Amino acid sequence: MFKSKRDVREYVWRAIKPYSKFPPPYGRIPNFVNAEKACEKLRELEEYRSARVVFSAPDSPLKRAREMVLEDGKKLLAVKPKMTGFLLVERGKAGTIKEMLRYGREVDPNELSIHVDVFLQGCVAVDKKGNRVGKGSGFGDKEYAVLKEKGLISDRTLYVVIAHPIQIFEDLSYLMDEHDVKVDVIITPSKVVKTENYFRRFR
Repeated sequence: MFKSKRDVREYVWRAIKPYSKFPPPYGRIPNFVNAEKACEKLRELEEYRSARVVFSAPDSPLKRAREMVLEDGKKLLAVKPKMTGFLLVERGKAGTIKEMLRYGREVDPNELSIHVDVFLQGCVAVDKKGNRVGKGSGFGDKEYAVLKEKGLISDRTLYVVIAHPIQIFEDLSYLMDEHDVKVDVIITPSKVVKTENYFRRFR
């Protein structure tokens, strides 16, 4: 049993090292071998297939997902690193941060009249109940909170996390804070896992 979120992070950053890809995992949302396959399994979700707008964090393991959103004719709402602004990308490329900045236009969430159908994040750890642990910056929860406050996220928005199996745990709820937002679906390179939170929200 872990004593803190920091302990969870330290464990995952060590354990995932043999499966990691550039950049090195420590201190980051880990990028891992076959993250692209995990992203492509998004297409198995009816909620993704019917989505018009997908939000994605700038995390490295989500690169393929950001590419797919535009390939599939959807709009991508993205956030700049360190949450310095939001970008709406409707055409071109958006796999890398450089591409997002080139093809996206900076937008003010107060002035947007869109609905985010799928909210996509990476993680350091996540459990089957839907509890997510990030890298410790708090940006993931802040991004969700800002978009919800502006009315861009609703109870119909599906929260999806891309993860390596080594990042998935049974129960981390004893470490969670009140402000932590729960995940609905975890996608690995081999499977789609609907969390307890999914069944509570969408049953």
